[in-house]
Amino acid sequence: MNTLKIIINIGLVLLLGGLFNACKQEVADSLDLNADVHVLAFKVAHVNGVVDNETGTITVLVPAGTDLSAVAPVIDLPANAAIKPASGVAQNFQFSASSPVIYRVYNGNVFQTYRVIVKEIKAEITAFRIGNRTGMINQNDNSIVIYLPEGTDLTQLSPMVEYTDGAEISPAQGNYVDFSSPVTYTLSYMGETFSYTATAIIGDEPKQPLIIFNGENIAPQWADLGTAVENQSNNPKTDGINASPLCVSMVRNAVTGEGWHGGALWNENKVNIDPAEYNRFSIMVLKQVAGDVQLEIQSDGENNKDWLRAWYSEDHLGEWQELIFEIPANRTAIINNILVMPHEHPNGSPLAFETQRMYWDELKALPKE
Repeated sequence: MNTLKIIINIGLVLLLGGLFNACKQEVADSLDLNADVHVLAFKVAHVNGVVDNETGTITVLVPAGTDLSAVAPVIDLPANAAIKPASGVAQNFQFSASSPVIYRVYNGNVFQTYRVIVKEIKAEITAFRIGNRTGMINQNDNSIVIYLPEGTDLTQLSPMVEYTDGAEISPAQGNYVDFSSPVTYTLSYMGETFSYTATAIIGDEPKQPLIIFNGENIAPQWADLGTAVENQSNNPKTDGINASPLCVSMVRNAVTGEGWHGGALWNENKVNIDPAEYNRFSIMVLKQVAGDVQLEIQSDGENNKDWLRAWYSEDHLGEWQELIFEIPANRTAIINNILVMPHEHPNGSPLAFETQRMYWDELKALPKE
């Protein structure tokens, strides 16, 4: 009897094991792990993007002036594949150069993620030198100013110019150029042209503003003061006086009034500014309510404090406004810490406002004139 039970039990185990393995095989057979999830083509208007299926990146270079805030790509996919966001649905690619837009292809039981950048075709002059003098390049208005020693013959100059790889430049490198009046340099690149106006001035170069923060290549980290600071915010308005893609921001809560709400450059991000050389600060601010903006300046160890204020006006609401702050004329202490408070008033005074995100950018120390 015991032997019979053992035989029956062994049979049941083998039967159940077979059924289990059969189910596992059936599930495995139903999984499609070999489906094609590669993007075949990614087109914006009439421009084909470069698709790299190995790295999962797609880059599209569109003509200068293209509105990147509402781009609707047309995407070709393998049979049975789907993509999110869908083909033909508009997306905002304004900041994709630094924060790519994520697309994901699904097919069967597999998917692949792509990081997509759509940016305008652009060629730039990145360096301009004559002898041992270096030109100051303003990429916002495509201007170059270079100061040259007394006695320089402006009619026979041969600048050394660095510019975007692959572009062609006119006047060509090595040619002598007459700088007795401003000279236009033209870059030709991928069917587009970009012009710079270069001006040579005899004399010593004036002291330039000291860039403390611009959000891109000079971007020390702002510490939190009474609120969480977002150190890499996308610029909400790039078509005004502040066209750079990144800035810094914070949320000011409508129910919180007193106390500091902003950010600080101090400790490992402290500055070293001598009031004998610089007598003002400038900063760009964007918010939705008028009122004072405050800078607090300190020496190391939070000593020698001064509070500077400037008014963000009603006619700039939702726009970047450049504010100028005067350093007290009698200040001699070195400035090491800078604190920014985008809205200095207690909430509701002088104007009521709702909880909102406030932005600042382009902090500079301005030299004495």
